[in-house]
Amino acid sequence: MNKRRIQGARAVLALTAAVVLLPIPARHVARAQVSTPSTLAPTASPVEPPYADPVLEWNVNMLQALSAATSSGVLHSRLAAIVETAVFDAVASFSKDAARHGGIHTPPPPGASIDAAAIAAAHFALVGLIPAQGASLDALYATSLSAHGLTTADPGVAVGEEAASGILASRAADGSAAAQFPYTPPGAGSPGVWVPTPPAFAPASLPGWGKVTPWVMRRGSQFRVPPPPTIDSDVYVRDVEEVRNLGAFNSLLRTSSQTDVAKWWPPSAVILWNPIARQVAAAKGLSIFENARLFALLNVAAADAAIACYESKYAYNVWRPISAIRNADGVRIPADPNWQPLLATPAFPEYPSAHNEISGAMAQILIALFGNTPGVTMVAHSPANPTFDHFWIQFSEGIDEVINARVWEGIHFRNSDEQGMRAGRCVGQFVLRHALWRRGDRHDVNRGHAGDDHHDRLRCNDLGHVGRDDRDDDRGR
Repeated sequence: MNKRRIQGARAVLALTAAVVLLPIPARHVARAQVSTPSTLAPTASPVEPPYADPVLEWNVNMLQALSAATSSGVLHSRLAAIVETAVFDAVASFSKDAARHGGIHTPPPPGASIDAAAIAAAHFALVGLIPAQGASLDALYATSLSAHGLTTADPGVAVGEEAASGILASRAADGSAAAQFPYTPPGAGSPGVWVPTPPAFAPASLPGWGKVTPWVMRRGSQFRVPPPPTIDSDVYVRDVEEVRNLGAFNSLLRTSSQTDVAKWWPPSAVILWNPIARQVAAAKGLSIFENARLFALLNVAAADAAIACYESKYAYNVWRPISAIRNADGVRIPADPNWQPLLATPAFPEYPSAHNEISGAMAQILIALFGNTPGVTMVAHSPANPTFDHFWIQFSEGIDEVINARVWEGIHFRNSDEQGMRAGRCVGQFVLRHALWRRGDRHDVNRGHAGDDHHDRLRCNDLGHVGRDDRDDDRGR
């Protein structure tokens, strides 16, 4: 391994301990109570078989490494995008008509193995991003090469390392290292404006993430959500009352199934949606190129959705339910100074929901590529609630769950969940239409399922903070 290239491309993980993307709440009590999954069936944790495709194998390894490195969903999105685009570029090197994300196509040398390239790219990127895990990643690397009948002498290793080095270098100055700084929102202390929340009263997390260089979007504000409801609006009052009733720590209205769903969603969208995609990819027997493209699109969409969401969050600086309920005006909304949410409130503004926006982007990639009903029974597993595995037949089941879950957790208003989901799905569709194309791909993976696109219904053209001259570019068409 070339140590100088690793040192030159290492990403900064100084922000690692700061953020946890927690789940989000729901709106009407009656509506929320009937929204629990119909196929809930607690089971033992699923055991995945060894994958013959190294793209799937190293997707598993990547998620394990990310989980051990940080609980931040925002950081997960960036790290996963780097790893999976490195793998895609390595695999795409073996195709004459594939456009690599890095933009430079160097044909692999004679005798190079595409499997070796994929393995080396994932390993090189992960070691560059998380050097503290170098020893364990090296062990996985040796085991992986051996399992595929390969050695480090394979010319494909250099192809993979070169691809990963290029991606690492391209993101080294993306602004993520400068995204954490002291922040006080304009109007702090006024009703409706975000303030640090109990019990930790932690400072604002990653207020500069909306300025991180996007992967595919034109700018961070491209999919900015519309302004939130005012604190004297009917929508706001309704949302506050729903969270008060269903998101309280000691709620008497939240059912046991709703509590299980709420406790299922705290891990990041990257941790939860990648395994769903693996199940579909394995069941459909996708090629190594199709898998590399799928997981690059999936995680690039997540990374851009995180940037878009944080741009909106710190544009509006909306307070959290715990602040809204404890400091209510006592007129339309009674104050409850002792109200506690089911889960701890994360340290950043409420609107829109980050988990919903990132989940929406990832779900939209899957829906556009495979249709909402992919013909695979998916086991929905979460490390946060491992005895509550349940089944999805449609990707939209996950969409519905996370919208409700954030309400039931007591940390988001329903409008925030719904707007975040809409914006995320628009980001996902934009990424799919503008990145990682190749002529001649299989119909279902390359051209997508237009009938499940929902672009017009999502009203993507209504989103964004852009100039008139930019509007056509931002429509995602």
